[in-house]
Amino acid sequence: MQFFRSRFVAEENQRFYVITQAAYLIGLTGHAFAYFRFREFGVVEAAWFNLAFSIPCFALAFLLNRKGRHNLAFSLAFMELVLHQVMATVYLGWDFGAHFWLMYLAGLVFFNPSWKPRLQLALLGLILASYVYLFLYHQHGIYQIADAQKSQNNLSSALTTMLIISLLINYYSRAATKAEARLKAEKEKTSAMLRKVEALFGQQVSEEIALELISNEIDFSSRQYDVSVLFLDIRDFTVFADAHEPAVVARFQNTVFGELIPIVKAHQGVVLQILGDGIMAVFGAPVADPAHARKSVAAALAMLDSVAALADQGAIPPTRLGIGINSGPVIAGNVGNEARKFYSLTGKHVIIAARIEQLNKAFRSQLLLSENTFAQLDPAPEAEFIGKQVLKGIEEEVGVYRLA
Repeated sequence: MQFFRSRFVAEENQRFYVITQAAYLIGLTGHAFAYFRFREFGVVEAAWFNLAFSIPCFALAFLLNRKGRHNLAFSLAFMELVLHQVMATVYLGWDFGAHFWLMYLAGLVFFNPSWKPRLQLALLGLILASYVYLFLYHQHGIYQIADAQKSQNNLSSALTTMLIISLLINYYSRAATKAEARLKAEKEKTSAMLRKVEALFGQQVSEEIALELISNEIDFSSRQYDVSVLFLDIRDFTVFADAHEPAVVARFQNTVFGELIPIVKAHQGVVLQILGDGIMAVFGAPVADPAHARKSVAAALAMLDSVAALADQGAIPPTRLGIGINSGPVIAGNVGNEARKFYSLTGKHVIIAARIEQLNKAFRSQLLLSENTFAQLDPAPEAEFIGKQVLKGIEEEVGVYRLA
């Protein structure tokens, strides 16, 4: 195997290269032997054809293949084989058995992955036409050799052809089996990853993020992300729930969340928690996204518009939201045990986002941003700076902007 190594051959072409390189060496040796056989038969033209064309073709194919010119090398060797069998049949007749080689060449047409289907079919047509032509017009060759020699060559050509066809079928069969095994393994791997994504996020992750998680095999162990965290609360939900039947409350929740969750997903966010009267979402994890701040604010504005539209349509009573967003580094990853795991965020920036959401009550607002989030918006939207705020559990004051 080391003999066939070449720095010009790409890893994905290595198998094809080794097989064809061995074939070119066999072809080179076989045509050198054929030169002496044709000399023995007295067929001077065929002997010189081997010496001047066949042997150089296979030598050149070997060198080109080693240089990474696989397609050119294969094409050269293939055309030599076709011409050689036609030439041998013309000079020595049908019973000589050279036509058997055309049978395996018909299968070899489909061995080169670089050949387009149209070219493969054209070459197959050429071989079939050559076979019919030789059968009809060259039953008897120009030269006559002993019947024993004809029979011997006919038998050896038939056996060699059967052997090569068997090897080709074996190659294709093994390749197909390996491809199916790889496909099955990849499918099982993808299914396992999908189950993992669904177990952690349920249906609250967009198809794009799910596909990226699967394709990149993202590890869900805890790591730091730069994210924007969004907390949303439905104002006066407790009062509404106490005043209505459970079925009415459930219908209200399904209607509102049925609008809000797709908006988060559409902006490449992930809903981490759904509470009775609110949600928690993250933008920028578990798939990093440098535009997380912009997307979180766009999602928040879209949610406000959506709830207002539902109220205008009479689908829900007039409803106000309270949304708080903060951006910064957090620790994100799996939390729980083997029986129950969920994706969670940890860090002061999560707490800041929750505290900012609570400020909406005091300022009678619906959308507040931290200065960290606002600083990442380009262009900056129209907003009211409501000053530095003291937040429970946070040592430093946090600047807050009001957007709605």
